Amino acid sequence: MEAARLGTRGRRLRRGTVERPLNSRLVRVGFVVVVPALLAFLFSISTTGTLPRSTLEPLFDGAAATTLASSLSTVYPSRVPGSEGAVEATRWYAQSVETLGLTSEQDTWTETLADLGRVQLTNVTTVIPGRSDDAIVVVAHRDNAGAERPLGDNASGTAALLELARGFAPPGTGVGPVPEHTLVLVSTDGGAYGGAGAERFAETSSYAKSAVAIVVLDGLAGRGQPRIAVAGDGAVSPSRTLVRTAAARVAEETGTEPALAGVPTQLVDLGMPFAAGEQGRFLGHHVSAVTITTDPATSAGDPDPAIRAERLAQLGRATEALLDSLDASAGGTYRTPDSIFFSDRVASGWSVRLVLVLGVVPFALGLVDLLVRVRRRRLPLAPAVRALRARVGLALLAGALVWLGAVVGLFPTGAPLPLPPYADIVVLPPITGLLALAAVFVAGWLVARRRLRASAATSAADRLTGLAVGLALLGIVAVALALAKPYALVFVLPSLYAWLWLPLEGRAWQRAVAFAVGLAGPVTGVLLLARELGTSPFESARYVVGLATVGYVPLGSVVAALVWVAVAAQVGALAFGRYAPYAGGAEPPPPGVLRRALRRGG
Repeated sequence: MEAARLGTRGRRLRRGTVERPLNSRLVRVGFVVVVPALLAFLFSISTTGTLPRSTLEPLFDGAAATTLASSLSTVYPSRVPGSEGAVEATRWYAQSVETLGLTSEQDTWTETLADLGRVQLTNVTTVIPGRSDDAIVVVAHRDNAGAERPLGDNASGTAALLELARGFAPPGTGVGPVPEHTLVLVSTDGGAYGGAGAERFAETSSYAKSAVAIVVLDGLAGRGQPRIAVAGDGAVSPSRTLVRTAAARVAEETGTEPALAGVPTQLVDLGMPFAAGEQGRFLGHHVSAVTITTDPATSAGDPDPAIRAERLAQLGRATEALLDSLDASAGGTYRTPDSIFFSDRVASGWSVRLVLVLGVVPFALGLVDLLVRVRRRRLPLAPAVRALRARVGLALLAGALVWLGAVVGLFPTGAPLPLPPYADIVVLPPITGLLALAAVFVAGWLVARRRLRASAATSAADRLTGLAVGLALLGIVAVALALAKPYALVFVLPSLYAWLWLPLEGRAWQRAVAFAVGLAGPVTGVLLLARELGTSPFESARYVVGLATVGYVPLGSVVAALVWVAVAAQVGALAFGRYAPYAGGAEPPPPGVLRRALRRGG
């Protein structure tokens, strides 16, 4: 085999040889199937209609709302769920509603939240009956993460909720305005810790099930640009009409087009999927919802009260105008198809999924051709399979250690909700415990390394089988994602093609570059998540681990990620010249630690 390789120098290598294993022409031809999908995506981009604005001007009183927000944040600066401050804030809100002449109902339950443990939470719901039983719901959480953590504060949203309620208050002993739809105002608890109250309302309330649309108010008093959040807990998006109408009403009041998450961020949110805002809990139940906020959401303790009051008044008026537009609209519930939003246009989600799924086809053609040629040359695959199996075992060991860390309290546990960016795992990681888990993993790696260490120069045939087996498992992961979670392919597609073209011969820097390009999917996802949360990339990586330990990221996605890491380890060993077949390719391989222990026990 080596003699044949040396004899090929000085002339172009034929496709299918050990030195040039990839049939690149077949891969390029395979991209023909992707072109129609790209055309379908382009043709799916369209503008969306906007509901007309009511002829009546909003009555929202920004000064009164600012006074309410200041009162709440001053009298009860710390409203951590389950604390005495949270209980008093609940009483304050309920009394404020009663002062308006409206009635409210309280829903109290217990929930296990990350960093807080088991706490008692309370939602306060105010219903204004309309001519239709179909509901329009407005939500704002009143809790925060404590006076020292202003990011979780939402005094402005709570104040806006009360000011909106005032518009439907009965004058004296009379009857207040009657909307076309039933209007439901919900002050939720646990919003600063993943939106527990929103999840509770979505699961248990009949009004959530009959809602045509839900508008969430969060951080309206911030100094940043107005923003509309559209991410959900699944591969779903709010109604296009709801998003465009909300954007139009905000732009009319502020003179600024509200920001939406960029297309890469939307793809990452759909791929995980992930939603930090409370609208995500409702979208996870397929109820169309958006969050009106500022970028970034700030607390009622903004250092510039004048600007904050102006922004609160603008967004409060925009919300009232949006509710009037929704109330005057005819028709059923707004649907929740997955979509990709641009500044003034939107692309259909089915076309994006089609592009991602068909994007696997050229890789699959090249992989099948590669495996056929490897088998035709009768190259042994068993040692490469065992090497990859050992790396999968190491990845699963890492996952098991993280699970053990969650059991002993090193990683967060609780309700399957997104963590706040100020969770302990992000800002106060347990260094000692993490080092202990790392030491256990290193011990396992040292044991496995004895069988994976290169004792002699690895032949080109062994490197080829190692790459072929790794790509085969990567292809299985890609196909599984294409069937179950197409958007998750955004994390995998770069590795499919970068590693398929990984040069087994040539300069080391070329292999290193190809390997690094294959890491672009997960690395870009972590960087975009860090920007979205306002954290560092390392904090964002710990945050993702926390999402897995609380169960927000499903177990199937965790297993797929661990298998991908194992493939990356095998490809990385090939890229940096550290790969060797399991046990040097010995057949049969000598028994390992586990088999020796079982024999002794027997």
